[in-house]
Amino acid sequence: MIKFTTKKKILSALSFMLLAFYNTGCGEAGDEVIASGRFYEQKVTLESTPTQTPIPSSVVMAIDNPVPTVFPTAEPTPTVILVDSPYGENVERWRSDVRGALAEYGLGDEEDRFMRVMWCESRGDPEAVNAESGASGLMQHIPRYWDERARAAGFQGASPFDPIANIYASVWLLDMGGWSHWECK
Repeated sequence: MIKFTTKKKILSALSFMLLAFYNTGCGEAGDEVIASGRFYEQKVTLESTPTQTPIPSSVVMAIDNPVPTVFPTAEPTPTVILVDSPYGENVERWRSDVRGALAEYGLGDEEDRFMRVMWCESRGDPEAVNAESGASGLMQHIPRYWDERARAAGFQGASPFDPIANIYASVWLLDMGGWSHWECK
């Protein structure tokens, strides 16, 4: 019969705990790390390394003078924001969309006035709503007229909070009846 002394029992228990700890990798956590008393899951992403496919010699022989292919690089189109504009950045960010819509209707000379009315109506906030009338969006369309205006401008089903639909419906309305639909002029 084997007698265990207290020292042997402690060493045996410690060995067992270290072995158990080593085999489980930080206890029950698995893919988690404990930091500041909270569990954080570790995510491991493996990137695949592309392998080269050998080119058959018959293909290599067929190319006498390979011509390098030039791919054009797209140039970013900067958004011009007039720093000294009285309307501010929130309104100016819509200028290129307004300019395009006005050009489609042949109303390019109304650009500055359109921007001024937008500033007056919504300060350039596409989510603006008038608490009294319910008028909505950049150019503050009244809800009961919105569906007809959006459809006529080619944006059937669009929300008045869609800034592009709101701009185009406003330009369509401007083309049909001038500035009479807006109080801000």
